[in-house]
Formats: sequence, structure tokens, C-alpha cells
Amino acid sequence: MIFWAIIGALTALSLVVLIKPLARKADSAPADTAESDLAVYKDQLNEIDKDLKAGNIVEAQAEIARIEIQRRILNTEQEQSGSTKGQPLSSNAMKGLLGCLAITFPIAGLALYMYLGQPGVSGMPLAERDIAAERMAIAQQQNNERNTEMMGLAEKLQARLENEPKNLEGWMLLGSTYAEIGNFPLAERAFRHAMENNPPNPMIYSAVGEMLVAQAEGQVSSDALELFRKTLELNPRDPRGLFYSGLALTQANANEDALKIWLTLRTYTSAADPWLPILDAQIVELANLEKMNPEKLLASYPAEEPKETAEQQGDDQSGPSAEDMAAAAELSAEERTEMINGMVERLADRLTETPDDLQGWVQLARSYHTLGRSSDVLEAIKGAEMAAENQPDAEEAQEQIQKLKQELGL
Repeated sequence: MIFWAIIGALTALSLVVLIKPLARKADSAPADTAESDLAVYKDQLNEIDKDLKAGNIVEAQAEIARIEIQRRILNTEQEQSGSTKGQPLSSNAMKGLLGCLAITFPIAGLALYMYLGQPGVSGMPLAERDIAAERMAIAQQQNNERNTEMMGLAEKLQARLENEPKNLEGWMLLGSTYAEIGNFPLAERAFRHAMENNPPNPMIYSAVGEMLVAQAEGQVSSDALELFRKTLELNPRDPRGLFYSGLALTQANANEDALKIWLTLRTYTSAADPWLPILDAQIVELANLEKMNPEKLLASYPAEEPKETAEQQGDDQSGPSAEDMAAAAELSAEERTEMINGMVERLADRLTETPDDLQGWVQLARSYHTLGRSSDVLEAIKGAEMAAENQPDAEEAQEQIQKLKQELGL
């Protein structure tokens, strides 16, 4: 009942707003706008004379301004002389119009609500709503919209790359973009194109193998394992080659051999690498299965200290690298900006879930700086400073941020 009372009050208020100007008498109507325009133009002419006397403008500027205002005055006078005045409605006609509005307006509003609304659904108190689910649904919708936009840009990039089969950076960026939006078959196809048209490259082999694992829902097939073996032949310390080789061994119940590979990988891994927590979780789970002490194992195979060289920072795949930026040059300026912005926003979204990822914030700040988004650079620096406080060596992390500020000219 309260709902309908509110609807009625709003309808009445809307009718008052609509009917009030119609019910006004003709003699209370505002003066002709042409007359008010002429008065404004005359005031402007006076202002020009005052500015000229005060030395704010020179004579040439004043003359140009006068000519323009005089032209407007002439146009206004012509419009005023050529205009005609309409006749107001009669009293009976006005009453009929107001009556029609008073009847049709509420009926039309009610009909529209009955058609589009759900009058039978009761209101839901805030306490009974699943706010987390609603936010998740909104985030999912936004993610789907970004994925659709990224897919369109990826298709345009692919069309351009068809004439450049040996463009390694372009095809790797295309595969990475498809992988970002979860289209693993298209990502595999792009990576394979790069593999077939370029010399042997461990990065390409491991990328194709990872897409095969993703499509198999985590299972390492013989084809994928062969690609990871080729990867390790070219680069024995390749992280994906070692990780998935160990995963294949766990799936074959060779847990001890898998542990050896993963612990070796841990010694090659920087403490700042984003995949280290995933690797440690796998080691702990496997150690528990084998009745081993996971704490001692992790302590015996420590990760490397974070390194701050530009080359190693560029190897962080949490955001667009320099190669990504170069490959995106295949697109038009607008498309390139949209694609890179999409990749950067994904990194920013991930950092809201992992705010202690210092290297992620560093990469985000560099990406914003490349895009010329100065205010966002400062926000990323703030995120990095907060993450530095939670690092094992907070002092070293702060030094890294200071170097970053110098690098970005802050």
C-alpha cells in the first residue's frame, strides 16, 4: 500500500510540473527573446569600449569584435521582423487539454509499470540481499564486456598479422591476448603459428604446452610433455617447463621425482615472482603426501633474492612488456591504446586481490607511465609503498621504490 501511495504522490507531482506552465495566462508569458538578445549585444558593445580604454585589447581586436556583434544584432532584428506570433488556446480548449493530461498521464504510467515491472514481487530488505553475489555479478558483467572488446581487437590484430607470419612479437601478443580472455584454443593456434614460422624458442614451446594443459583442465598430455622437454633442452631453467614437467610426474604417481624438480625450480625462482606461492603450495601438498616436513624442505631450497635489473623486471608477465607494446603497434593508434589499456586494467584488477605483490605494482606504475596516465602512476606508487611494508625486507623494497620514482622522473 505504501508503494502505491508513493507512486501516486510522484505522479501528482509530475502532473503539477507539466500543467503549471500550460495553465499560465498568455499575458504572463516571458518577453520576446529577441529583445533580450538585443539588450545583451548592446551591453557587449559597451564592454568592448571599456576594455579598449583600459588597454586590455587593441583597436584591431575591438573592431573585429564590434563587427561580429553588429552582425548578430542585424540577424536578430531580421528574425524579429520576420517572426509571427501565435494565438493562445481558448479557455475551454486549455481545460480540455489539462483534463486529458490528468487522465492519460497516470493511466499510461500504470500501464507501462504493469508491462515492465513486477508488482507481485515483494521488496527485499537489505539484510536479506547477497551483496557479495551482486558485486560478483557486476564484476563478471564488466569482465565479459572487456573480454568482448579484447576479442574484437585481437581479431583485428590477427587480420593484420596474416601478412606477417614471422612477426614473433605480434603472434605471441595475439596468443597472450586470447589466453587472457580464456580462449585457449585460439591462443594455442596463435602460439603454434609463431612456433612454425620462427626458429626453435623455449618461450614458444612452453606457451603452446601450457595452452594444451589449460584445455585439458590441468592434465599434462604426452604432446604437452614433449613440448616442455623441448623447452628445457633449450633453457633448463624455464619456469613453465619445470613446473609442468613436475606436474606430469605427480599425475604418474612419481611424487619424489616431482618434488626434486619443483624444489630445483624453487631455487631458480625469485622471491618476488608471482608464481612462487602456487609452487610452494604444490610442494607442501606433495611433501605431506610423502610424510615429509614441508617447512624443512622449503628452508633447504630457498628462493632467490629479488633482482632489480630492467631486463628481469621486463620478464614479469603480470602486465604488458616492452615486446607487447611493440607488437601492439600493428594496430591503429586507437586500437593499440584500447588493447594495452585492457591488459593494464587486468593487472590492476589482479592487484586488488593480491595487494602485497610489489613487483606487480612496479610493473603497473611503469605501464601507466608508458600510457601517459600520470595520476594513475601516483596511485600505483602508493600501492607499491603499501606492499613494501609487508615484504620480508621492507628496507630493500623501499629502496626499489625510490629507484622506480627516479626512473619515472617523480
